[in-house]
Amino acid sequence: MAAALVFLNLVTLPLLHAGAWAPPGAHGQVILTTSLYRTGSQFDQPGNVTSFGYGGDYRQFITSAYIECKVGGRNTLIVNAPVELLEFKNNYGKQTDAGMGDIEIAWKRQFNSTKSLWAISGQLLTMFPAYSANENPAPGNHQEDIEGRFMVGHGSPVGGSHFFWDAEAAYRYRAGPPADQFRSDVTVGIEFPHGLMVMGQAFATKGMRNGSPITPNQNPNAQSDYDLYKVQPSLVLSLSHGTRLQAGWNDAFVGRNTGNGQTVLLGIWKTF
Repeated sequence: MAAALVFLNLVTLPLLHAGAWAPPGAHGQVILTTSLYRTGSQFDQPGNVTSFGYGGDYRQFITSAYIECKVGGRNTLIVNAPVELLEFKNNYGKQTDAGMGDIEIAWKRQFNSTKSLWAISGQLLTMFPAYSANENPAPGNHQEDIEGRFMVGHGSPVGGSHFFWDAEAAYRYRAGPPADQFRSDVTVGIEFPHGLMVMGQAFATKGMRNGSPITPNQNPNAQSDYDLYKVQPSLVLSLSHGTRLQAGWNDAFVGRNTGNGQTVLLGIWKTF
């Protein structure tokens, strides 16, 4: 059953975070993920979908290294470092940028026993840019964030399979002009015999509308204040002991003042 509980770690682009459980393996795990996001439209201020003018098209290719390391029985140190290739083009030209994105470092503590079918945890995260403020398209707003997150999860056997769910709520303080955010995530999944796991996730980001306008760049997702709601189905296949392959698809179906696009992703998970 433990295998079904701990493999809750999944991409929430451009951010990535762990579930309520401590990481698997003796020391932790590494997740390498490659994803491609593309859109030619956006959610405007009222939430309507509108196409970019002049044949605009935006693409974002990301390769992320996500590392969880156990620090004691219930504590986990988390680092997420993305490398991004960004492109925006329209009838008048093309702009590209490549390099590091926003780096995340987090400390997670599971409050109850790691042997319980329940997992109740808290997490403190900080994010900072690893790119110049003059880049365009830019990976983000070039500011620092601090986030507090509460997580709860539960797993149970269902016949010969294992069912689990994870629910999270967080408040993210964003320094400078960008508005603060309330975030919530829900994951449900089932692990079948022979190492196949099916997961469904929903992600919600609600801007607190307490920010101020910023100078826009050609990344439609790097806005000062926005709402975004996404769903993500995913399949995870066990390749060998401690190694799994993930394939998924992410769709932004409702939003405000941000891009309206889809993402395909492929990841490899390895415990150590």
